[in-house]
Amino acid sequence: MGDGMRVDWGQHDVLTLTIDRPERRNAVDPELLSALAEALHADGARAGAVILRGAGDDAFSAGYDLSRLTGTATDVEADRFIGEAASALRACPAPVIARLAGHCHGAAVELALNCDLRIAAPTLRMSVPAVSLGVVYRYQFVARLVQICGLARASDLLLAMPELDGQRAYSWGLLTEIVALSEIDNHVQALAEKLASSPRPAVHGTKASLNLLERRAIAGEDLLLAQNIRAGAAASPERKEAVKRRQQSVTRRSKQ
Repeated sequence: MGDGMRVDWGQHDVLTLTIDRPERRNAVDPELLSALAEALHADGARAGAVILRGAGDDAFSAGYDLSRLTGTATDVEADRFIGEAASALRACPAPVIARLAGHCHGAAVELALNCDLRIAAPTLRMSVPAVSLGVVYRYQFVARLVQICGLARASDLLLAMPELDGQRAYSWGLLTEIVALSEIDNHVQALAEKLASSPRPAVHGTKASLNLLERRAIAGEDLLLAQNIRAGAAASPERKEAVKRRQQSVTRRSKQ
């Protein structure tokens, strides 16, 4: 696919979706996020299991492509694409396994946490630096983060903005398992084939049951209030300056 999404089928109908933009540390953009959602909608019912990964071992994904941001309220439109991809991961009948190595930041953390299982190498580096860019993160992501690791850890990740290595992310409850980088591909493949070989009604039904519990965490009135809060932050002049500084920093690093 020309949009940076690679689709491959393996034994037992295991579907591997690869974010294939290594020159950008597999950063995601609207086109790639749409391609991910489309692939899940088109092939999720056929798949026995899905593996989501980044090309190479340097990054699962560095997050949303900063070159696509303007620092203005129009950037909220990026949420639509991130939200559609995250929703497609949850709606996919087949279980989705995130294969995580190297960098995983921002929007990529949301994608990973909307997978059903997360297998990571010790090389993982995970962070959600949205506040430093003047962003109030999507309420749906905040709710899922709290469900997975609790309010205290979610507060730490979103406000203190630490960069977690694999072991620390695992201790926080953000990962299913840590596996040596040299073994992670075989391990993820074996897990995917195990799930794909299990009775599908039981696998699909278990995921659907978990999704029912997850949806209870988000009330409509809370979501509307959160969207208004986010829109105000997205339009602030402080955010525009923060995005400009980050873009300049990324440009300088790429020239070194």
